[in-house]
Amino acid sequence: MLSDPRVSACLVLYHQDQSVQRTARCIAESTEPVELYIVDNSPEDITVRFVQLECPEATVFPQKKNLGYGKANNLVLNKLHSKYHLILNPDVTFDRTLIRRMVDYMDAHPDIVILSPRVLNPDGTEQFLPRRRPTVRYLLGGPLERFGKPFTTWRTTFTMADQEITAPVDVEFATGCFMLIRTHAFFKMKGFDPRFFLYHEDTDLTLKALQYGHVVYHPDMVITHDWHRGSAHSMKLRLRHIWSTCQYFAKWGLKW
Repeated sequence: MLSDPRVSACLVLYHQDQSVQRTARCIAESTEPVELYIVDNSPEDITVRFVQLECPEATVFPQKKNLGYGKANNLVLNKLHSKYHLILNPDVTFDRTLIRRMVDYMDAHPDIVILSPRVLNPDGTEQFLPRRRPTVRYLLGGPLERFGKPFTTWRTTFTMADQEITAPVDVEFATGCFMLIRTHAFFKMKGFDPRFFLYHEDTDLTLKALQYGHVVYHPDMVITHDWHRGSAHSMKLRLRHIWSTCQYFAKWGLKW
């Protein structure tokens, strides 16, 4: 454990394959030292061993059942003594200098609560993850965009794909696959809302963060995300996504 880390991080595991080792290697090789916590929602398999091969000093919290993404991340809240906390998926990779550059940028901009990177697919194409605040229309745009306008327009507007973003910009959504947050703000927000088991927990956290400062998307901070879009291929996950969407609108209000 680092004595005075600028950065802590939490990896939540649930039946990941060996590719999680690539994410752990990025953390281990970072030019900015990272105090890593692992919440293992599937202790019956050997996923955590792949992470420990790269990060042997990581603190592991094995769970008896799957707690969900937000609740699992919250388990480390009372352990943190960092200035910044990194929340990331176990399917991302990034340059060894990235975390340090993000920390330095936030040091220089104390009004930023969350810094969000540009996210690419493994083939180098854009995932368009800086987004506007979700509405019913925007969320319908994704599954219906194959039918053409107006759905494609809703989708591109929601994902800001209709803009060429070449400089840091304020956003209303920071992707939970990789977000750097000020630890003291994470404390004030009491972490993620545990009612969101999976999906929209990052949307909710972003909206809470906006009460404390700016959420900024920085196009020069780049990660690669091996995004599987689980809810597009699994009825169970699709239903969970729909339920989380209902929870989101119940909490933040329904807007067309």
